[in-house]
Amino acid sequence: MKLNYRDKMILIVVFVLLIIVAGFMLFIKPAIDECSQASSDLESAKVQLSELEDQVDKDKNLAAEIQTLYTSTSQVAANFYDYQVAYKATDKVRELFNVDDVKIKNSNMTISSYGSTVLSPFAYESTATATDFDTKVDEYNNASTTDSSAADANTADTNETAAQTIGFYSLNIQFKSSLSGFKNFADNLTTNNEKSMVIENVSIENVNESEISGSMTLNMYVLKKLADPSAS
Repeated sequence: MKLNYRDKMILIVVFVLLIIVAGFMLFIKPAIDECSQASSDLESAKVQLSELEDQVDKDKNLAAEIQTLYTSTSQVAANFYDYQVAYKATDKVRELFNVDDVKIKNSNMTISSYGSTVLSPFAYESTATATDFDTKVDEYNNASTTDSSAADANTADTNETAAQTIGFYSLNIQFKSSLSGFKNFADNLTTNNEKSMVIENVSIENVNESEISGSMTLNMYVLKKLADPSAS
């Protein structure tokens, strides 16, 4: 069967169209899809970069802020004993017992394992009597306080009265000393630079003119120190 010129041209055109369609489906369309995906990935990367730049800008003073927080927490921690092994804690108690004006002898001392306890807030209520004039002055001062200042004070009070968990050792001690020596020891606990040792309870069993004996429980509150960030 012979094809005329018109039929040949139609076949050539159809063949060319098939080649174009096949080329589009096999090469051009995947390339367009890949380009579209790359464009989407680029926009996502730009957003992520912008977020990271914002975070870097926010954190530019982070080292100084960390150092400031470390300094403030170190000032609080300075009022507590550092974490130490049990025998070091008992050595500290014996050191306080051997002060010249104390001289407490302990026949037996046991120490608990390191644990934690909750420090509850202590609310002090004065028993001092107030005159009518004092009451009037207090009422005037309270009335002159702004609402915002009162709100800030209430917030501060809430923060200050929150209970805190802290580490501690408990020591049970059998002791002998003079009455003045024991009083001096108790006084030293309130004036010592390390203020976090307290007498939990005390029982005096024997008293004579020169010596008293009994038992007491001491609580040593411990706060683990943070590493200085500037040293790293």
